[in-house]
Amino acid sequence: MIKSIRLLVASVLCSMACLAGDVSQAIRSGEFWKDSLNAAKQKYFIGVRYAPVDASTWRLPQPCSLTFGSLRTGEVLVHWGEDSVASLRLMVYNKGDDGVASQSDYFNRLDKAVEALTELTGVEPRKLKADVKKTGIKTDSWEWIWDGGAARLDAGYSGKRAGKAPARRRKKVVEEVFEAEFIRVDIGPDAEAISVGGAKDKATRKDIKSSIKRDEEGNVWLDGMPMVDQGQKGYCVPATLARVFAFYGMDGVDQHALAALCDSSADGGTSNGDMEDAMTAICKKFPVKFTVLENYMSTITELVPLYNKVATRKGKPSLNMYSNPMASADPNLLREARAGKKSQVKKWLGAIKKNIDNGCPVVWSTTLGLYPENPAIPQAQGGHMRLIIGYNMKEQTIIYTDSWGAGHEKKTMKAANALSMTNGRYTIKLR
Repeated sequence: MIKSIRLLVASVLCSMACLAGDVSQAIRSGEFWKDSLNAAKQKYFIGVRYAPVDASTWRLPQPCSLTFGSLRTGEVLVHWGEDSVASLRLMVYNKGDDGVASQSDYFNRLDKAVEALTELTGVEPRKLKADVKKTGIKTDSWEWIWDGGAARLDAGYSGKRAGKAPARRRKKVVEEVFEAEFIRVDIGPDAEAISVGGAKDKATRKDIKSSIKRDEEGNVWLDGMPMVDQGQKGYCVPATLARVFAFYGMDGVDQHALAALCDSSADGGTSNGDMEDAMTAICKKFPVKFTVLENYMSTITELVPLYNKVATRKGKPSLNMYSNPMASADPNLLREARAGKKSQVKKWLGAIKKNIDNGCPVVWSTTLGLYPENPAIPQAQGGHMRLIIGYNMKEQTIIYTDSWGAGHEKKTMKAANALSMTNGRYTIKLR
């Protein structure tokens, strides 16, 4: 029902001008959560631009015409329940969409957000105890509980706030550079609706095993992999890792918090080597074990001689190991070199099967643009990170997913092509 209504709304409303208004009074009174999906659509979402993230989530890109009193927001996520709005996530600020903010600008936005929420809810906030395990980074949090609902504000940052004494060490003083990361607000009908899971709330082994599904065609996959839409940001690494953490029950560790951890160790985690360093650093902060199945350097070191042997035999140019060989490779020669033998594909797919059978998704670093994909993807070429969530040994295919929202939740690809475009593979398992 929700899916059909969503598609109908998308076809009609996405082309309309933004007409929605302020919803602060409806949220304060609690009426916002009581309306049915159809009623809410007519009252609050007429003309609102959105992109479906999955069957139960809309992403309203900035600027959004849905307003919340004096609270200024960017991207808004709308989570739908069975037949009503279940909760909202409002991004007041995030580095990926809004760029770097100075310390003064960040705390100015934060102060205004706290004031706006106090005005919207009609109650004073309660300052929450800091819990780094919830997000992985330093986070200041406030909570508002009133008769009509509940709200929570989380403000995350890296480094140390200027004006405070630097961290002391035995032999030296460590100066940490402040960097603003995000300010987000969760609003729902009650405290349970806005609760998120941290490292202490991880899934059980039984939960994970129950997600493994099989069908008569030979497909085996992990069902219920949460979708995190990276939007227009270059956040494929933190968005992909956030999906793994959410799959394990740690949904409080979102892409914005993980982006902060990536930046702190890997300048944004854009190159393949930086991706691996970032993932290693991130996983040390949580009760998970990070394992490298194949890294970028070992992949390239093995690939180039195989490729050049085929290229020489066919009179084609060779690859240079030190000049981004994946980007300059001929796709057909690449497939012949890496997946020309059945034993190569069988070995590569076997490692995936072993992990999926144990309820563990495979983090997959790839080079896009080498082989056609269906459906069409928003990134034409270059490095990207995905999740392999299943396989079919009979058809020699993988089942995978991208952090691009609806339409990219569950896709298939021939294992030979998947192997050929691989830069690296990794697993993140609960300890």
